[in-house]
Amino acid sequence: MMRTRHKAVLALLAIVFAAAVTEPYTKLFHRMADVLIYNNYRHYLPCSDLPEFGKVEDIVAQHPEAIEQIESLSPGNIEVVIDSMTCPGKASIIIYYASAEERERIDEMLPDETFFGVPISLINR
Repeated sequence: MMRTRHKAVLALLAIVFAAAVTEPYTKLFHRMADVLIYNNYRHYLPCSDLPEFGKVEDIVAQHPEAIEQIESLSPGNIEVVIDSMTCPGKASIIIYYASAEERERIDEMLPDETFFGVPISLINR
C-alpha cells in the first residue's frame, strides 16, 4: 500500500516537472487558461513566423471596410489594433472585445483566425 502511494506521488511529481519544463515551448497551461477561463484566442506564434510590420500595415490599409465592419459589431466595445510591440519589426493583429456574443460574431466574420492572412489574437477585456 505504501509503495503504491509513493509511486503515485513520484509519477505526479514527474508529470508536474515535465509540464513545468515544457510550458515555455508548448504554452499548454496558457492556452488552457485562455480558452477555459478568459475566452481568449492567441496565435502563440514565434516572432520569426509573424509578417513584417510594413506588410501588416499595408493589409490593414487595404481593408478598412473589414475593420469598420468588425468594430461596428459593438461600437466602443470592439477595437482592432496592430500589435507591433511584442515582436519589434514584426506584427500581428489584436481584436479586443467585451462579451462572448461579440466573440462569436467576430469568429463568424474571421473563420480562419487571420485577418487576410495576418495572425490575430482575440482578447476579452
